[in-house]
Amino acid sequence: MARLLLLLILLAAPAAAWGDSAREAFDPRFREGAPSDLIVDGTPRLSRGHLNAYVDLFEASFDVALPRQTEILLREALAKGFRAAAAGERQRFLDLVDNIVEIRRCARCCHGRGVRACLRAFRRAVDQRMNAAPDDPAHRIVRHVLERRHSVVWLGIPEVKDLAAVAYLETVVFVASLGRGEAIRLSPGQISALKDYLDRDLRRLSESVRDRLALSHRQWLLVKARWDRGRDARRLAMRWQAVRLMARLVPKNGGHTVGEGTDLAAYAREAARLKAADRGFDAVTALARNPELLQQALDDGLALGRGVPAFTFMYR
Repeated sequence: MARLLLLLILLAAPAAAWGDSAREAFDPRFREGAPSDLIVDGTPRLSRGHLNAYVDLFEASFDVALPRQTEILLREALAKGFRAAAAGERQRFLDLVDNIVEIRRCARCCHGRGVRACLRAFRRAVDQRMNAAPDDPAHRIVRHVLERRHSVVWLGIPEVKDLAAVAYLETVVFVASLGRGEAIRLSPGQISALKDYLDRDLRRLSESVRDRLALSHRQWLLVKARWDRGRDARRLAMRWQAVRLMARLVPKNGGHTVGEGTDLAAYAREAARLKAADRGFDAVTALARNPELLQQALDDGLALGRGVPAFTFMYR
């Protein structure tokens, strides 16, 4: 009996190890924690949900997607400012973000005109707050984001603005990381070089494809929301889409055919093979040059074309 038990343990160990490696290798969450999580204590208090609402309203109002590190810094600055603020100023900030409840009600009732009016009011409030305290750390971050919003990075018809290009590259890194089972990290120098390279390379694309590139910020917000809210089966489907896509883009001298399998263990095995085939930067570059293939993988893996709300703050 003891020998049988030992044999069963040994047979189960590899599968368990593969399952663990799949979860540990790359399993991102773009918005962690519960909305009720306490961020700043006191009267009134600041919760994670308040910061979520500010980010969602800001991105929808100004039609942007905050770059990952910028969003982190902005959340920290908002929390620090709230901690130092008096009760009245705290309440004014909460009144600003709590308005998302009414805006979502309007959106669910298909009152597009009312939603747009509320978003305009939020923009005006942000402008007024920045003018009243221009040196506030959070307002400096917001001002820099709004400046980047108008900066053109990739020429062509249509032009692609800086924040849309950053959102596209973050999407590319996400899918390439899924395909390799690792979190790829690009240095600022690599990102700059990739932007310059793609400026020339992407000009050959049709106008319809570039139209989607110009709206990459909206798609990235949808991708993050679908991934975070997706069930295990949906995320696993996206993992396999990423593996198959990256296998197509591996150089011929190192390429291979993706094996059969639908579980996390098989995914981890195939992702590890792709990771060993080339460098992370090379994988990202190859994928970034193929926006149509990327789009198809995202559509199939995360069902991006189904039930997309009209306003980005409703994605979550």
